[in-house]
Amino acid sequence: MFSINSLQKKRLKTKILVIGDTHISSFKDLPNKILQCIKDSNWIIHVGDYTTEDIVKGFNQLKPNYFKGVYGNSDPLIIRKLLPPKIVFEISGIKIGIIHPESGGPEAFLKKRIMKEFREHNVDIIAYGHTHDAKIQWVGKTLLVNPGRGYIDEFSYAPSASIAIITLGKEIKVEIKEIN
Repeated sequence: MFSINSLQKKRLKTKILVIGDTHISSFKDLPNKILQCIKDSNWIIHVGDYTTEDIVKGFNQLKPNYFKGVYGNSDPLIIRKLLPPKIVFEISGIKIGIIHPESGGPEAFLKKRIMKEFREHNVDIIAYGHTHDAKIQWVGKTLLVNPGRGYIDEFSYAPSASIAIITLGKEIKVEIKEIN
């Protein structure tokens, strides 16, 4: 039998899939590799630009109590009524902020704006979208995670589709996983 103290000392690993900028018209268009990663994760975070309500519903059906998301600049009014522009919540004692900035701009400017949005919330991780460029970066004690774009486009020279996997355990680990 575990006591409360032994449970607190032994933190179980929590796997969070971060995806964004899916820009697809139907949930069935989500790549199978991404669907498998979703099934293998404990939580889903979507950083905006679903573009259709069907995508939001699909994520909610896969992980009904373990899905968090925000709307993006490409999302229609129906999605903006379902989801907030920014959110702060906790998973396993780690405070996470999610946002999809309305506009991009130079990387340094974007980073400053994102950090400013959450400066009063004392978050450990900020997951953000909009740029379609996957990135993991520490800014002080805050981890910034951009999963890249969550759709496959065979007709452009843009970066590959990608997701981010955050693993919370004794420490925070993050990896970008390309999806081809």
